[in-house]
Amino acid sequence: EKLKHQVILMSHGSMAKETLNSAKMILGDTLDYPVVSMQADDGIKGTLAKLEEILQTIPEKQPIVIIVDLLGGTPANVAVLKSNSDPRIKVVTGLNLGMVLESFFALEDSEIVTRLLDVGVKAVTQPQLENDEEE
Repeated sequence: EKLKHQVILMSHGSMAKETLNSAKMILGDTLDYPVVSMQADDGIKGTLAKLEEILQTIPEKQPIVIIVDLLGGTPANVAVLKSNSDPRIKVVTGLNLGMVLESFFALEDSEIVTRLLDVGVKAVTQPQLENDEEE
């Protein structure tokens, strides 16, 4: 039996929480992930404490994917720090709505990280207008 991944969202300020809220508008309330919203005065210690509080609620054998807003930022650094000491944790940066939506359909996929990276990158593009008038 495949273990479902636990997804955690992390960001500076409320971005992660609001991205989750946007995803819930599309997929409904069954999509509910814990969120770490780093505040200006949290620093590394406060952000780490918030993450550790969530990690304590997750079963020992459950794999974890943390989707973070920005590579090199405090939330990402904290997530990577925890992943170094907790083999269950994989970290993906570049949080966007497409990734959060995709994660919901990839919870049981061992390739969840690959799927998130793929969707995240493809979400950043310049859409072309359909040019039907000229034909």
